[in-house]
Amino acid sequence: AVVSTQSTGLNVGILTNGDRCSLFLMIGSGDQRFLVSKLFDVTESSQLADMYEHKPIRIPYGKGIVGYVAESGETVNIPDAYQDDRFNKAIDMQTGFRTKSILCMPVKNSKGETVGVAQVINKKDEEGPFTKKKKKKK
Repeated sequence: AVVSTQSTGLNVGILTNGDRCSLFLMIGSGDQRFLVSKLFDVTESSQLADMYEHKPIRIPYGKGIVGYVAESGETVNIPDAYQDDRFNKAIDMQTGFRTKSILCMPVKNSKGETVGVAQVINKKDEEGPFTKKKKKKK
């Protein structure tokens, strides 16, 4: 399952022109719900071995941008993470990475229930929010 999840993360990053992708899955129930990173900071150059070295990140349900998306079921597109009060700067401090833009979407099951959150950070080649690509006219 790790290989297919890694491929999914890479494909999402390529399709959205994002620098890094993460996948968080919901665990627990009621007041004991958390989101746990199954993939974190996947890039185009990530290798399968990288997935095993990653220490899972645990985010309380409803906290931060990932937690908000899980709780609300809404997609958020943030042009500047540091201007959003929901953004948790501690992860950047831990990783040494600088988050700029964020596209965060709920992952839902066949019943429409949110079971996880996919996150893409830092749109490549541009500042600002993630946008729909426009087809070039021939």
